[in-house]
Amino acid sequence: MRQFLLLGLMVLVSAGCGKKPAPAPPVVVEEPLAPGDVPGAVEPSERDSLIATLKTKRGEPQRDAIDALAVMAESDEATRDALLELLRDRTTAGAGKTHPTQITSTREAAAVALSRAGPKGEAALKDKGFQALREGLFDKDPAIREHTARTIEVLGPTAKPLADRLLNVCAEDKDPRIRAVAFDALDAIGVSDVPRLAALLNNKQPDVQRRAAEIISTLPEVSPNAVPSLARALDDDDEVIRVAAASGIIAAGPKGASKEAAANLVGAIKKGFPPQFDPKTARLDDPQLVYFTALTKQGKLAVAPMLELFKHKNKLVRHFTVQTLGEIGKDAKEAAPAIRESLNDIDVSLEAAVALYRIGEEDLKQALDLVQLAFSSADPEVVLAAINAVGRMAPAAKNLVPEVLKQLASPSPYLRYAAVGFVGTQDPKEAEKQVPALAQLASDEQPLIRRRVGLVLEKLGPAAGPAAEAIGKGLVAEKDEGVRDQYVDTLVAIGPAAKPAVVGLAPILSDSSASTLSKVKVINALILVDPGSKEAAAALVVAAKDRDPYVRKAAAIAIGKLNPLPDDARAVLVKMLKSDSRADVMSAAARGLATAGAKAKAAKSDLEVIAAGELPGTAFWAKVALVAVEGDITKAGAVVRDGLMSRNANVRIAAAEALSLVGPAATDVPALVKISRESLSPGKEGAARALGQLGSAAKEGVPRLIELLGDRDQDVRTAAAEALGQIGAPTAAPAIPKLKDALRGQLIPKPVVMKALDRLGVKDDGPRA
Repeated sequence: MRQFLLLGLMVLVSAGCGKKPAPAPPVVVEEPLAPGDVPGAVEPSERDSLIATLKTKRGEPQRDAIDALAVMAESDEATRDALLELLRDRTTAGAGKTHPTQITSTREAAAVALSRAGPKGEAALKDKGFQALREGLFDKDPAIREHTARTIEVLGPTAKPLADRLLNVCAEDKDPRIRAVAFDALDAIGVSDVPRLAALLNNKQPDVQRRAAEIISTLPEVSPNAVPSLARALDDDDEVIRVAAASGIIAAGPKGASKEAAANLVGAIKKGFPPQFDPKTARLDDPQLVYFTALTKQGKLAVAPMLELFKHKNKLVRHFTVQTLGEIGKDAKEAAPAIRESLNDIDVSLEAAVALYRIGEEDLKQALDLVQLAFSSADPEVVLAAINAVGRMAPAAKNLVPEVLKQLASPSPYLRYAAVGFVGTQDPKEAEKQVPALAQLASDEQPLIRRRVGLVLEKLGPAAGPAAEAIGKGLVAEKDEGVRDQYVDTLVAIGPAAKPAVVGLAPILSDSSASTLSKVKVINALILVDPGSKEAAAALVVAAKDRDPYVRKAAAIAIGKLNPLPDDARAVLVKMLKSDSRADVMSAAARGLATAGAKAKAAKSDLEVIAAGELPGTAFWAKVALVAVEGDITKAGAVVRDGLMSRNANVRIAAAEALSLVGPAATDVPALVKISRESLSPGKEGAARALGQLGSAAKEGVPRLIELLGDRDQDVRTAAAEALGQIGAPTAAPAIPKLKDALRGQLIPKPVVMKALDRLGVKDDGPRA
């Protein structure tokens, strides 16, 4: 056997004189196994070669090795063990050389491979891998500590069991650079001991305080046990620390209410706001307004300390004091005399009227008379405050609604803007009555008003159909890209009732000044609003020849949805399939033909050529299309599911996207979750959309979809939010806090989040506009 050929040489070497290190064990060269000898076994030579590439290469070769090793590790324990050993490998790019998008150490590469190796890979990490990473966090070499922290960050929430050890590094490591990477990792995996993190707000190191503040400010939930530390931090001289402490108190909610927190919040207001109002420096978006929001969470405990703020000489403080007591509601009854007295304070009188209503006062005549009188003011700011008051005093102020609606025709743009927003807060049946007036404002001279009109009409959806023609005409002349994008979103929400607006949509696709995002939005709108329109088909053919590959890709997918499919539209898909300069556009063309189904049967011979080609993703889509053109795309299910398990990343991504067309099943969830953990955004997006189609059957995928709400790619975040909405309550209810957080941070388009929250049973209690 060949494994013994080196034996003689090894004996000769070992016979040499002198005290030398013990020789290495003989190199064993094994005969290749015959097919079927050991089912599922991996040839050591292939594994070793891939591991060598993983250790010594960077960039694409290393990424390919990671993908291949992840596939092997799913079924091969030896591969998992080899990767686990690499979690202790000391090869790194050096101190200060971690990177947010590049792999910079062998242990990071090994961790990525294990995390992609399905349940067995994750189990291996938890059983043995995390211990290696714990040790790495306290290595004597600063570079090892730094790269270990980066590795943990890459693993994300899966590595949450390491959070406590990571928190030690954040607080105790002497190197500020390492502390910074550790805080990044802690932010990525999640905090398990919030009270300990809150205590860092009182740390002596400013960088530790600041980084702890960044994380606390984003936490959707905080343990009440953290509130004592947060309350102490409210006395810090650094405004950032005080604001973060208040944010944490908000997240702790009413269960964290305490006399100390309420008193210290009032103290923070006194410290943070100037004693006199200065219009030059005052900000209605002042971060310190968070103190007032935190006081609402203190409920009744906040009322007595807040009474002294009525004497504050800064009118902004008095205004928000009254507003906060109104937010507290009936528990603020003891403040009624002070609030009623504020009806005589010209700077806060209208807010006091609202507060009296909200704390449950029965005698509101004086308050409502004051609001009505405000509508006759010549000062637009006063009328603006009156509009706001009516909206917040409903239904007690229902008799004043006509006064608000009159402002839709006001000469003041501020009042028109406010009145449009007010319509957006009304009951849909009442708001629908104002659609003609809103249609007139679609050509208002002010872009902000036009945009808000679009937002309110979008919220009304199909009921806003009578305004579609006005929106379409507005699109033809619209120069403001933000308004144009909003109008497209509005037409999408209106749906088929928006057909009169096609005349305004189509020209945008031939407008060289229109952005890529605008064109993609228009493409999606056209195919949704009128897939049978000749104008839409002609415009999509034009878009298929656009310089921008993203526009061509969107056009190819949309053309497949045309019904009927014109000959020139089919021809342009075939041309893109055969000769486009981008592989992803070629794949999109094949996807378009697959979507078209039997309408694209004339392209069969072209698809056969591509299916036998060398571009894996495009060839895969061509195979799916070959089934689809015979009339039933669902019969491509076997092809698609084979693709989900492919060793080629492009095929896996394509398969995740194709699954939406053939119809996903509950048995696909594990594969989709695995693909959603890969690094490429299209795969994550496709997996999320397929999971959403499954509804409650995608229960096991909900935790991963929640993680994707924080993905770096907005398309992925958006797909995850839409999927969670489709899955619905109660299955996806755990996503509600993260969706609300995304809403506050504007990480996902607001209409998408609002729709998801609505499907999860969260009422929209405020104007979307």
